[in-house]
Amino acid sequence: MMYDVREPHAAYDPNVIDIVCVTDSNYAPHFVSLLKSIEAGKGAEKIRVHAILDSVDEARVAKIAETAAGLEIHPYHVADHKALKLPPILHISRATYLRLIMAELLPQDISRVIYLDIDMVVTGSLVDLWSTDLKGMACGAVQDAFVDPTNFARQHELPSEGTYFNAGVLLLDLEAIRATDALSRALDMLLAAPEKYEFADQDALNKVFWENWSALDAKWNFQRLFLWEGCDYTSSVPLAQALPRIIHFTESPKPWQAAEWHPYAWLYWKYLRRTPFLEEVMQREKAGWLRLLKFWLKFHLKKPRS
Repeated sequence: MMYDVREPHAAYDPNVIDIVCVTDSNYAPHFVSLLKSIEAGKGAEKIRVHAILDSVDEARVAKIAETAAGLEIHPYHVADHKALKLPPILHISRATYLRLIMAELLPQDISRVIYLDIDMVVTGSLVDLWSTDLKGMACGAVQDAFVDPTNFARQHELPSEGTYFNAGVLLLDLEAIRATDALSRALDMLLAAPEKYEFADQDALNKVFWENWSALDAKWNFQRLFLWEGCDYTSSVPLAQALPRIIHFTESPKPWQAAEWHPYAWLYWKYLRRTPFLEEVMQREKAGWLRLLKFWLKFHLKKPRS
């Protein structure tokens, strides 16, 4: 079943960027690394981060806000919601599902947001992404490098012409989404039959927005598979010339894990070092300074012009 999620779009303030992230206590240090990267790339624009939280205590929230003092952090604690009853899948924690309730949690006067996964680094300003024309759609995203859209369409009885996006970065018109209950429908699909959705809420979001989303440049969600020669979805800005604007550490291992090989893993540690969470992550992941040096060398030996 397909839905039309195109509605009249509300005006938004170009000088105030609203970002939505979701995290639990375990991922909180990685969230702060992302925040420090956003903070480093911002200019005069105001950035409000709406943090939807699962089991993150007030002391930890205060520490996060203090560490990212250049951003406005707005916490939303969710202790009891049907979304939290969904099972974790692979590396997807139950907190991830909380993005599907952002339209009901955020103030009604917020009409546009950028959603960001936690396993990311931002390398510059988000102003250009924020001002992107969605061409009448309620969702902007980057095509996924892994999932075959033809197979997905067949499995979910969708038109074969559609494409499948990666849900790690989403530019969303919340007014249109509220008018059509798009996120609520995605959540209801998962609750009704979670076993049908291999990639959990990403699959459900693709089903809701099938043929109703606007493609963003791949530099706004540079996925791990984009590193492979011959990938069909490389950015319009060649990797050899510039850093992608948002680097997404998709799949495993993650940059805080020992087996990571990603050439941009150092950027995660670069920003984590600016936080009080560095020692916590190093101890938990048994990461010594030699591992960080390895990441630093790999990044600087292969670093494109930023």
